[in-house]
Amino acid sequence: MGGGNTSFRVPKVSALIVVFLGLLSVASAARNGLVGGRKQHMVDLYRSITPKPGPNGKRPVTDVNGNIIADYDVIYTFDQLIDHSNPSAGTFKQRYYHTWEYYKTGGPIVLTTPGEQTADDTFALLTNASMSGFIAQATNGAVINLEHRFYGKSMPFADMSVKSLQVHTVEQAIEDLVYFAQNVQLAMPGGKTDAVRPHKIPWILLGGSYSGALTSWTLNQKPGVFWAGYSSSGVIQPQLDFWQYFKPIQKNMPANCSADVEAAIQVVDSVIDSGNATAYAELLALFGFAPDLAPSNFANSLTYPISDWQILDVYSSRGSVFFDFCDALEVQAGQPAPASGFGAQTAITAWGRYYRTSYVDDICKGFDPEECMSFDGSTSSSIKPTDDRSWMWQVCNQLGWAQVGPPADYKGVVSKHFTVDNYTTYCNTAFDGAFTDTFESRVEATAKKYLGWGTKADRLFVVNGERDPWLEVTHSAEEARLASTSTTPIFLTDGYHCSDLTALNTVSKSIADVYQSARTTFPAWMKDFKASDKPVATTAGGTSSKGRNAAGRAHASPFAAAIIAGAAFVLAVL
Repeated sequence: MGGGNTSFRVPKVSALIVVFLGLLSVASAARNGLVGGRKQHMVDLYRSITPKPGPNGKRPVTDVNGNIIADYDVIYTFDQLIDHSNPSAGTFKQRYYHTWEYYKTGGPIVLTTPGEQTADDTFALLTNASMSGFIAQATNGAVINLEHRFYGKSMPFADMSVKSLQVHTVEQAIEDLVYFAQNVQLAMPGGKTDAVRPHKIPWILLGGSYSGALTSWTLNQKPGVFWAGYSSSGVIQPQLDFWQYFKPIQKNMPANCSADVEAAIQVVDSVIDSGNATAYAELLALFGFAPDLAPSNFANSLTYPISDWQILDVYSSRGSVFFDFCDALEVQAGQPAPASGFGAQTAITAWGRYYRTSYVDDICKGFDPEECMSFDGSTSSSIKPTDDRSWMWQVCNQLGWAQVGPPADYKGVVSKHFTVDNYTTYCNTAFDGAFTDTFESRVEATAKKYLGWGTKADRLFVVNGERDPWLEVTHSAEEARLASTSTTPIFLTDGYHCSDLTALNTVSKSIADVYQSARTTFPAWMKDFKASDKPVATTAGGTSSKGRNAAGRAHASPFAAAIIAGAAFVLAVL
């Protein structure tokens, strides 16, 4: 099933200054099977925007009246309940960024979360260079970027033991959002009064990827607390066997590259299927691996450059190892392959040479290649808090999304020898003794509880990208066939994963159209809001005590500072 694009010759491009928040470091990758199950990312890809400097070289943040207010990079903390079903368990400090740059009395609060990553340096989500800031500007609202529990420094406990992780669930995360909205005391004018509570002014919940799903799930579980939502690439359908992750990649990658990867994978699978130890050892040697690398680990290692597709974006579509990989396969002696590719033998020889001479060394950086390429849960078994272990707990405990090989009768770009059983073993090793039921039953229970494709959420603005590998667990999945309505508009752009969350991608007409629609839809929905005397009743946890707040300044990297300085980006194209 080759992609429909024309064959290509990958140009050599200089490195661009691109931030991919949440991307694993190379060293971490080497210790954790590269991507630990291909951790999802809330994709915040920004280029440095030419700043309009103030006296100190950085434009000060001002409110609608021209008054200087707190910078974007101020970190506030909220006393969040550790366990919403048992408020007596105490609280932990949950971090957030906050601005009221565009706020006018009665305007909404836009609440977003970076999801499965630290909130460090994600304050650009407050600005109109992002969808959250853009909606705030269009509705005269304020913005909050709240760190998810068990990520960054928002830690209920000092460790990530199985015991501690019992309160790391979708249910607790939803309750965090509700409790925060109903109790936080904000630095903005009137922020310490009931005037900014969700029963007095509308709150908009926004997220991308996992946090996009969390938006849909929260609107389903807690109707009336959040008046509206925005879900970008929201992975709303928990699913264990998620081999479809690779389908959008296979469909949209250059035709010659997909043809040759498919052909090479057929060779790999046939050698493994044969049981011929000599032939398998020769195949491993071609890629620079020792003969004792397990077939499942070898199969998984071959997915690495392909899954790098996930970090592509519309405005910078060459910013990925993916195209270096295709270039290695599809350009021989300076000549590009035809759309049909060079064929299996040439492709697998080139693939092996690429791994043997550069790719594996670049990825593993001094680690033993066999250890580096092993999908082994023991590498995630330390109880020391890390974002990787936190995410894998969510995957193993509730969400699934095992990106594995396709069914035997499907000609794919991934080997069928990387399976759900490998994920199950990983989970049982990483979280020893945690699970007494089956992986499948846990994921099915999550899908049933939070409705998945059966979502009933109203005033939920949904955006997906047709080139997003996560597409088949979103609202736009072929299997779901969810219809776009006036209360749940569903947009399918030509973007990748969460491409609509950064305004830089409005170079795409389909994404520019999304921004145009958001600018009219959200103000219209806000007009329908009616304040009430009492907050919406919720079923879990504490509802009485008000969160106490503190503020401190975040450490911003030089590049993050450039983002802040340019946060006054105006969408002139719209």
